[in-house]
Amino acid sequence: MSDRIQQEIELLRSQFPSLEHVPNGNWVRIPAYPLPVGWNRDTSDVAFHIPPAYPGTHPYGIYVPTGLQFQGAAPGNYKEPADNKPPFPGQWGIFSWQPKEWRATADLNSGHNLLNWVTGFAVRFKEGN
Repeated sequence: MSDRIQQEIELLRSQFPSLEHVPNGNWVRIPAYPLPVGWNRDTSDVAFHIPPAYPGTHPYGIYVPTGLQFQGAAPGNYKEPADNKPPFPGQWGIFSWQPKEWRATADLNSGHNLLNWVTGFAVRFKEGN
């Protein structure tokens, strides 16, 4: 695992201390991510994959345990089960989601990073369906 990814995992851990990182494949799971009103859960585990070309290539997709619904219906741009299953227990679905803009820099604190990525999930969940 690169020094950059180690530093970013620690940055994520500062906000999400219970995160789980699987170095083999570079997967991250954050338990109990808060969801806004309208979803059938108050919180959900979320997971994502750090791509091999990171940070030059941004992560893609928000993985959640299957069964997540918004106002009683399956959300848009969501598929379950996910084709690429995260290495965590249970069945997972995936939101097709990526940042509108990604400008990572050599200094992880001055450009985009994994913490920006994860806090950006709130934007998708606020959209609802």
